[in-house]
Amino acid sequence: MKVKTWLFLLLFFLLFALPVNAQADTPPLSEDSRDYYQQQVELSGADELTNELPNDTRVMMEHMGINGADWESLQSLTPSAIFSQIASMAQTQSSGPLKAAVEVLAVMLLCALLEGMKLSLGDRPMSGVMGVVSTLCVCTILILPIVSCVESAAGVIKGASGFMLCYVPVIAGIMIAGGQTVSAASYHLMMVGAGEVISQIATGFLVPMLSIFLGLSITASISPRLNLNGICETFSKVVKWVLGIVMTIFVSLLTLQTVVGAAADTTGTKAVKFAISSFIPVVGGALSDAFNTVQGYVRLLKSGVGAFGILAAGCIFLPVILQCLLWLASVHICACVGDIFDLKQLSSLLRAAGKVISMLLAIILCCMTILTVSTVLVLVIGGGAAA
Repeated sequence: MKVKTWLFLLLFFLLFALPVNAQADTPPLSEDSRDYYQQQVELSGADELTNELPNDTRVMMEHMGINGADWESLQSLTPSAIFSQIASMAQTQSSGPLKAAVEVLAVMLLCALLEGMKLSLGDRPMSGVMGVVSTLCVCTILILPIVSCVESAAGVIKGASGFMLCYVPVIAGIMIAGGQTVSAASYHLMMVGAGEVISQIATGFLVPMLSIFLGLSITASISPRLNLNGICETFSKVVKWVLGIVMTIFVSLLTLQTVVGAAADTTGTKAVKFAISSFIPVVGGALSDAFNTVQGYVRLLKSGVGAFGILAAGCIFLPVILQCLLWLASVHICACVGDIFDLKQLSSLLRAAGKVISMLLAIILCCMTILTVSTVLVLVIGGGAAA
């Protein structure tokens, strides 16, 4: 699971770097060309995509200098602007996990102090009473923030799927204008279906199931006699396997359809160019060159809109990913401190909370990867019409 998480994070930062170099070799456009490009942006509906973004995401992208699907602003995006936003977002999201970690460490230090003093209450050891009380205190500290994090993640996933349902028709229309009719049809069908499924997962599965899993995990750590660890481990493994299978099937199917569609679109575009140059007398060659010029503008528009979609999806998911990472680091650090003081019950509780956050992070990264990798495949593989 840790290896998959780091691979997802590596892909996340690589996707952020994609828009920086997407048009690095594109020569500057003339004033007339810029006007024509802007006209095509407005006709395609790409200029309205910014309005479909959540407010926080729109503000974040404006701070990075991105005000729309303009390839020039995307080309001017720098790594320093990206990492500056990541650092600012991490600082904003760190207050909750840091406060909770301090409170949990304070409870642990008190338990360790009482354990070291070997105090007793009648015939029962004081440390045993304090163990139960401290566990309940840690539950009070952690449960509500973690459930709130799960609800926030569900809202982010639903918002991302809503944006993609507005974004997919725009990029599909641009692909059709560029002669990629087969690729556009398969991409539109796959992404609309994926957007609906992801939205349903966010509303009907994520919050209730992870809340139940959190409750079972906490109960298993507090009352080992109930022997709920097997159920929790089975649930965690099933979720991981399902995520892996779904991602493998989706990416494989989309890649196959994109490769086949790109070949079909290339053949169709070459046939159109041959017909124009061969069957139209006198001006056939000039019309074929004009067709190539129009195709070039469409490819430039598709690259800009595609890069904007990838960057927007990353910015939508960035706050909740950072929040999950900070919570995960906090609970694991506290669990390590519990191991040092031999507070096994608290350590087990904290690791159970960490499993819930890890599962939530895996679901978030899976959804983000599905939404971004699909666009990357269309941009990289689906350029058949460019030939």
